[in-house]
Parts: sequence; C-alpha cells; structure tokens
Amino acid sequence: MAISQALYTGVTGLAVNSDGMSVIANNIANANAKGFKKDRAEFEDMLSLDLNSGTGSAQIGRGARLRDVRTLQSQGGLAVTDNLTDMAIQGSGFFVVSNAKSEVQESAGKFYTRNGAFIFDKDGYLSDTTGGHVQGYLANELGAISSRLQDIRIETNQIAPQPTTKLMMDVNLDARSKVLEGDFDPTKAELTSNFNNTITMFDSQGGSHQMTTFFKRLEDSEGITFEWHAMVDGQEVVDGDGAKMKEVGKGTVKFDTKGVLLDRVIDMSEVNFAGGAAQGQVIDFDFGKTIKDGGNGVGASSAIAAKSVTNFHNQNGFEAGNIKSLRMELDGTLRGIYTNGVTRALGAVALATFENQDGLMKAGHNEFYSTIDSGPPKIGMAQTGTRGSIFASSLEESNVDLAAEFVQMIMTQRGFQANSRSITTTDSMYEEVINLKR
Repeated sequence: MAISQALYTGVTGLAVNSDGMSVIANNIANANAKGFKKDRAEFEDMLSLDLNSGTGSAQIGRGARLRDVRTLQSQGGLAVTDNLTDMAIQGSGFFVVSNAKSEVQESAGKFYTRNGAFIFDKDGYLSDTTGGHVQGYLANELGAISSRLQDIRIETNQIAPQPTTKLMMDVNLDARSKVLEGDFDPTKAELTSNFNNTITMFDSQGGSHQMTTFFKRLEDSEGITFEWHAMVDGQEVVDGDGAKMKEVGKGTVKFDTKGVLLDRVIDMSEVNFAGGAAQGQVIDFDFGKTIKDGGNGVGASSAIAAKSVTNFHNQNGFEAGNIKSLRMELDGTLRGIYTNGVTRALGAVALATFENQDGLMKAGHNEFYSTIDSGPPKIGMAQTGTRGSIFASSLEESNVDLAAEFVQMIMTQRGFQANSRSITTTDSMYEEVINLKR
C-alpha cells in the first residue's frame, strides 16, 4: 500500500470532523430557537482495501465519511408565555401549516412544525411568522366542529341572539302543601299558588324577559299533582291587553306517592313578545325525565315532604354578544367567550404524526416537510392517538443540551487534531523516503 493512502485517510478524518463541527455549531446557534430539534452527525468507515498476502487476506481502512445527519425529535421543555396564541405540544404531533409561497416546492405547500408561536393576522387567520396559515377544523354557528381540514380563521367577533326554546327546571314541590280553594288567579298569583320560580328568558331579538312559574297543588287521591302557570309582564307581549301579568304557558306535573315525577302535561306554551320579536315563540317546559319516559327520579323534579325549592333551572336563549376573550383546550379546541356569557367552540387546531419522523426534511423556519421516507401525515385532533396535548400560552424550547454540545465539540476538536497529526506524520515518512537518495 502506498504511503500516499495514509494521507488521503487523514484527509477524510479532517472532512468528517469538519462536518461534525458544523452540525454542533448549528445546534448551539439554535439553542434558543423555539421548537428547534437538534441534529446529530453520524459517521461510518469507508470500504476497506483488501491486501492478498498469500496466506490469507488483510483489510486496511480507507478512512471515514458522513453517513447521515439525523434530527432528534425528543421533547423540549415547555416555557410559559403571556400570549394565548402561543402553543406547545406535549407529545409526538406537529402543527400543520399551509404556505403556498414557500421556496420549498417539494412540500406542496404543507409544512409541519413544533414552533407554536402563532398570531392572528389582519384577515383573522391563525398564522405563523412567515405568513403560513395554521390548519385545523372550523365550527359552525352552533359550535359543532367539522371534519374538513382548512385554514383556521375567526370570521366574526359577534354572536347573534338566540330565543329561548327550552326551559329546564328541577324543583322540589313540598308534598305537605295544602290544596288551595278556587282557581289560580293571575292578578293574585302569589296568593293562589303554593310556590313560584323566576327565570330570565330571551326573545328572537335578544331581549330579556322575567318569567315566573307558579305552582298550585290540586286534589289527587292517587298521588301528588301540581298545576303550573308561566307568567310574564303584560306590557312585554303584544296580546297583553293591558293586564299586569300575561300567561304564556300552563300545564300539570304529576308525582307518585314517593314523590317521583310520573308525567308532565303542557296545555299551552306560546308567547308573542313585543318590540319586533318573532311571534309564536314556543317554549318546551322540561321538568326532568318522567317515569313514563323511562326516568327513575334522578335529576328530575320531585314532590317530597321538604320545603319547596328550586334545585336547578336553565334555558337555552341568550342576547347578542361580542367576543371578550379566547380559551384553548388541551385537545386543541379554540373557544370564544362572549360578553353575554356564552362559551362556544370556534374551531380546533389539527396535529400530524408520521410513521417515520426521521424521514422528515428540514425546510427552514423550524419547519419540516414530508417525504417518501417519512410516509404521509396522519392528521387529526390533539389527544387522539399519539399526537399529544396542546398547551396554550406556552412554547416548546429547543431540545439542545448545551453541556452535551460542548463536550461533543471538545471530542470533535481532538479528533480533528489527531487526524491532522496523522497527516503531518505521514509527511515526515515521505521526507524519510526522499532522504534515502542522499
């Protein structure tokens, strides 16, 4: 084997250690970059040279070369911020960003990143710092999230009013209540009833109205029965006829001897509010699941020997409102909190996973794009599969360990020095050969 081969072997050592130092320097340079994933240079020996010695064979190495620069997708630490749209992933998922203007054409405009430093741009799109739009699922006007992947955009900051169509009421009506003589009198409602309950309801314009439901016990030898009358201010309805109170609903609730709700009857539940509201607003008065409908008394109105009380009441109407704040759930759902007290889903951020994360290629800006080696992205909601959870007002730090990088730097420097020494030693051997001629 010629002495010159040792020179070339030393040169390969200088080359791989130079490449290794470049990788280390890049890691250190990005130690504070959010969502950055460090690289590791991996080397291998080159094909050995076979020497036939007659009695066998011998192999002499021809140096080293860079086999791969592998990106290590280990979890970085999560740092808390003051920005709601800063997001961090605890898990193996990636945010999906669409950016058709990117210089990397192989990606078809889709990129994947762990850097969740997002903002809402002037058009309402959730975007990254390069103008790419974060991908996810939007919600309809009722808050139901669709399954179609698209740009996340907050299209409106206002929510339209919703009229009350259902009123849920869980009350206990005292089984010891006396049966009052005579009929219920709207002009003397408190005197001709045993118990009343007041709740705010809304018309189609978002106007609020106080509705009071009066309960009056009836004679019933087989169980316990109360009739109920829902009343509103007569001046707030078009057909009030000058009355102080106007009846907008009535019916009965029946209980067995144990006080469990047997049945409910609604005789009338229509109201015509004034002020331009839609007429014929129908309200479903729900006192809980009856035995007739398969209930067992749990969570339903009752009639036991205890003071009459309202355990729970609720209705589904609300006035118009504007967004006053946003909230991000762990599953990526973005919820708007409105001034009228309504909280509604606006959309959800999608996450992608890959069969082979090592097959992803870097595209700059702490983003990756998929390749044949990585396999196609599997996109879905957070907290499904291995995608992980999304933490709002947080950012994932780089996974670079500076102490480990400096140790690796020292080893690389010593390796470079040792290979340069092999070259100078080989040069000295050349000099000895040349001096043989003297």
